[in-house]
Amino acid sequence: MKGVEATPEEQERLATGNNNGSLDCKHTVVRPQPLGERSVFASTRVFMLVFLSGWVLQGMFLTYFVSVTTTVEKLFKVESKTTGTLLAATEIGQICTALFLTYLAGRGHRPRWIACMMLVLAVGVIGCVVPHLLYGTPLLDVHLDAHRAGAAPVCYTYQNSTSVLCDDAHVKSSTTRSSITAVVIPWLFICLLVVGVGQTGIATLGIPYVDDNVGSKQSPLYMAITIGIRVIGPALGFLLGALCTRVYVNPLLDPDFDANDPRWVGAWWLGMVFIAGFIVLLSTLMFCFPRQIKQEPMALPLKKNKDKREPFFKDFFATIKRQLTNDILMWRTASSVLHLMPISGVYSFLPKYLEKQFRLPTHDANLVSGLGGILVMGLGTITSGVVILKLVPTARQVAAWTAASAAIYSAGMVVLMFVSCPEENYRYISEGSIANSSMDCSAGCHCTDVPFNPVCGQDSFTYISPCQAGCISTHQLDNNTWLYSNCSCIDGSLRGEKAMSTIEKFNLYNSSALSGGVGWAVSGECGGPCRQIYTFVAVFAAVMFVHASGEVGAVLLIIRCTDKKDKAMAMGVIQFAIGVFGNVPCPIVFGAAVDAACRARDALCGMLGACASYDNDSFRHLYLGLSAGLMFLAFIMDLLVWSKAGRIDMNPAEGAPPAVRQAPDTPL
Repeated sequence: MKGVEATPEEQERLATGNNNGSLDCKHTVVRPQPLGERSVFASTRVFMLVFLSGWVLQGMFLTYFVSVTTTVEKLFKVESKTTGTLLAATEIGQICTALFLTYLAGRGHRPRWIACMMLVLAVGVIGCVVPHLLYGTPLLDVHLDAHRAGAAPVCYTYQNSTSVLCDDAHVKSSTTRSSITAVVIPWLFICLLVVGVGQTGIATLGIPYVDDNVGSKQSPLYMAITIGIRVIGPALGFLLGALCTRVYVNPLLDPDFDANDPRWVGAWWLGMVFIAGFIVLLSTLMFCFPRQIKQEPMALPLKKNKDKREPFFKDFFATIKRQLTNDILMWRTASSVLHLMPISGVYSFLPKYLEKQFRLPTHDANLVSGLGGILVMGLGTITSGVVILKLVPTARQVAAWTAASAAIYSAGMVVLMFVSCPEENYRYISEGSIANSSMDCSAGCHCTDVPFNPVCGQDSFTYISPCQAGCISTHQLDNNTWLYSNCSCIDGSLRGEKAMSTIEKFNLYNSSALSGGVGWAVSGECGGPCRQIYTFVAVFAAVMFVHASGEVGAVLLIIRCTDKKDKAMAMGVIQFAIGVFGNVPCPIVFGAAVDAACRARDALCGMLGACASYDNDSFRHLYLGLSAGLMFLAFIMDLLVWSKAGRIDMNPAEGAPPAVRQAPDTPL
């Protein structure tokens, strides 16, 4: 109250230290202020700075792990379903804690709960680095052993060729890799489970805390800033992944080959060290914030005494019942699940999709994922918050735009299904395994256990290995380029573009390796750069901008359709539902869709490895089609929310108890 001395209740709370934070800085209080009220931490802006920094780091870790999944699959020889299961572990951790944490912490000291959850998050992130510390060196040796010859295996015409391609060293290396993978994958699952537990407190407690300490008119802008800046985290995660994958897995070693070499392994663990360190720093700052920044004009001790007299579980289940009987919240929850499933699924494997569809290296795919999609989503979120603040739309208008954004996203994914590069022109590749991809012209070469190492023939066909092409001789041109000659399966009279450009680059026109009229090939696939990536990025960015513009309104609908004391619990219900029905199955389902497009898996010594070649048409249709279908279901749920949104007051008066009217024509 302006110009009025503190009430006896306020003086008592201040004297005992139980003041629930300081009075708002805009109020003029004629009384001496305790030191705690003059603290720099008794400020919503300072809280936003620390809170959003923590949320950015949380988002950074998730997309950073996504950005290194290709490296993890290559290093540990696992499928996309396995990495999808690892990504789902974070959501399982949120499910285990979302409801109870938001109930307890929602009535307690929220900043301290957030700080504790940040420390839990840091522990999980550091745990993900432990496998590299324990097994990094032996696993790298195993990986290099698989490529120790430098050049890919060529044609062997004698019967005991299997002993050359799959000798005791290779068998030992494969066994070592399998034993390490059997330990590391469950360990990573547990660590990501802990990460999920730590994530719960940051999002579900931070947003209600911000909403409680700003006015309802300013809330849309704060929500837009909160959600928009949070989107920067995933973008920075992809950028950090791009930087770390350009660094060798052991930064102290010079591998003498670059990132395009099959032997290259990026420093997948390096970014986690930086993320964990900054999270620990922010958690110490979060402990300094008060229980509440904006002073409530009510006698809180009476409320606290009432809380103490109520049994814990009775109040807990009563709170849950209020959420479950809130029809708008339930439809909005279903909509939230279906909105986030396609977004989460797409970004879980977007770098891999760009690598395979548009022939981008890993670091470029991560850059495109971060800049072309996530930063644009942040811009769309902030823009929508400003629009809501200026135009002050009704709840039905907000719900209508959320539904429209879902429809536009679904249509955009259908359009992107027709944007791709030409399929790589393989001479022959079997369905199932590289080991079965033998041709008559190289039937005597015994290529059964030859790993995937594609070469481009002078006939413009790509062969899965020099052995399949029937090549006998090898010539090293530089650290990354090899010339394979005397290839029985390649027509020596043809002149392919990539093959001839390599000959021109190294001036090999008069080389004896190319004489005799027999075919030859160079390392790598024949497909060159593809300009369709620019079309894809333009359409994808526009779709993501539109969809993100509905996110602020969606969050406001959630916190406005519940009682003020149930805001944190409502966020917990949403988080719980998104985890159980959305984000847990989502990476697994999308990973299975990606694996379904695999037409041949690598194999060595009878052991199958990661997917070596995808059917790009199937990959595109399964991956984007699944995302479009899920978002169309979200559009249907949004229509149901729109039909009931007339009962929601988007701008309630300060201190008004309910946010939803009991009947459409009854005002608050």
